[in-house]
Amino acid sequence: MGLTYKFKKEQLQDGTFVSRPRIPVILHGENVSVEVVALIDSGCDITVIPEDLAKAVGLNLKGSESTIYAFRESSKAINSKASLTFMGKEKRHNIKVQAPVLIIKSEEGFSDDAGIVLGVEGIFDKFNINFKKTKNQILLSPV
Repeated sequence: MGLTYKFKKEQLQDGTFVSRPRIPVILHGENVSVEVVALIDSGCDITVIPEDLAKAVGLNLKGSESTIYAFRESSKAINSKASLTFMGKEKRHNIKVQAPVLIIKSEEGFSDDAGIVLGVEGIFDKFNINFKKTKNQILLSPV
């Protein structure tokens, strides 16, 4: 049994539209669980969560620190773990996984509104992920 999602249409600052593979997930922490929309990114090695969101749900922020590198930029990060629930059409179809994450430390003057980015490690090894852009579908099948 797999999970099916649709690409999310988003407007860019220049007024044009793009479709992105964003899916709803539940992020579980010590304090609370929250539903967020996460971007599936096969070019991201590990799942990335903004520090403000990690603090709000109560993720462990005491892990070792590292630096994450992206196109022309870098950010300080904390190594941690998180539980994520991938939501099916019915609650009984939900799939919960635990994955390593990098918690991106907030920087003054920068917004943390980027949301969660689902990376390869801990996600792509638990699901076969099929992007069917022409059909506007994202299919996740448990391995």
